[in-house]
Amino acid sequence: MLTGTRSVRTYLTMGITAALAALLLAACHKALPPDAVCSYEPLPAGAQVPSGQGGIQVLASTDAYFAVHAAGKQIASEHVNAIAPVPAGDYQVVLNNSTHATSAQSKMVTKCTTGAVLVNGKTDEYYAVLDPAARQLASAHVASALSLFPGSYKVRLNNIDVAANLQAGAMLELKPGTMNVDVGTDEYYAVMDATTRQLASSHVGRALGLFAGSYTVRINNSDAQADVRAGESTNVPAGTLVVHGSTDEYYAVMNNAGVQLASAHLDRPLAFIPGTFNVKVNNTTTPATVVSGVTTEVKTGAVVLQGSTDEYYAIVDSAGTQLASAHLGQALSLVPGTYGAKLNNVAMTVQVGGGRSGEYQSGSLTVKTAGSNYYAVLDPSGTQLASKQVNQPVSLPAGKYSVRLGNNMRPAIVTAGQSVVLNW
Repeated sequence: MLTGTRSVRTYLTMGITAALAALLLAACHKALPPDAVCSYEPLPAGAQVPSGQGGIQVLASTDAYFAVHAAGKQIASEHVNAIAPVPAGDYQVVLNNSTHATSAQSKMVTKCTTGAVLVNGKTDEYYAVLDPAARQLASAHVASALSLFPGSYKVRLNNIDVAANLQAGAMLELKPGTMNVDVGTDEYYAVMDATTRQLASSHVGRALGLFAGSYTVRINNSDAQADVRAGESTNVPAGTLVVHGSTDEYYAVMNNAGVQLASAHLDRPLAFIPGTFNVKVNNTTTPATVVSGVTTEVKTGAVVLQGSTDEYYAIVDSAGTQLASAHLGQALSLVPGTYGAKLNNVAMTVQVGGGRSGEYQSGSLTVKTAGSNYYAVLDPSGTQLASKQVNQPVSLPAGKYSVRLGNNMRPAIVTAGQSVVLNW
């Protein structure tokens, strides 16, 4: 029988102390929370774990390392399939920046099973794994697997994303197809999505890995639609266009709406998706059809107006519109046709043939006299064509002219390739 207030208090104190001790003991040996990723077993014999600690083991099929974090700080790391010793407690286990929350207990090993993803393609490229917020977690070369904790991810290859749900102990294999533009030029092609957003580019002849879907392929601003199927190769038809010429000039290629698609130096080929285009050289144009696997050749001709003065000539079309100009003695490339060569407002007809050069001669006229006045050259109708300081020559196409100096007029005949001197 208990007697006295002190005896009752002593009894109550002893009871509370015993209850707290029991609770603390139970907490030290509480059952670890089960989950679909980690299981718990006694530490195997011979495990290199300090007395009183437990361990965490991450099981994976790839060559990787995992880390153990507590309160935001890394406290341990180890190669997958090995045991990382840790004190009893709650942790975040990190593998390729994917995380899983688990716990460790003294004398126990926490075994966490991962999944893996493999982009199994044929190109020399890299893919990335992203979390649902599109934050990149890890990357690997195509045909190399990545281990991560089970969950939902995105796999990105050449800016194309596909969903990837990784299961514990399983390998998820994704098979992209390939796309290529195989044509014999030193150029690049691009692949775009349905909104014409560029996804990737590559040199012609070098394939790109793409997940299955429909894409737009662009080379030199000419487009084609192409479908890619998983594990299959898609080759986009293309042809080559080259404009030949003998001058140090460039040609341009336009679509049927007159929009310039590309340009290159004469004799340098350009690749295009098959179709009909317009070739422009010095504002002269001709149509050209590009066929898959074939080189379409366009031959320009050249024209040059020779002269002995430091002056320029122009090439004009049948309407008199100027197409190009050059220094006397410098050739111009043009598509075959009939043009006018205009020198000091006098036009002469010139013929341009494909693959041929046409040379035309101008003559010159000089008024010699004392002083520094200017003389004028007029056509038979009296229209002034050019003026020059006396004793300075002026180049003109062959023909009959009038020369005016002051109030005096004299006729003059200019002969091609010859210099005429009028002594005044």
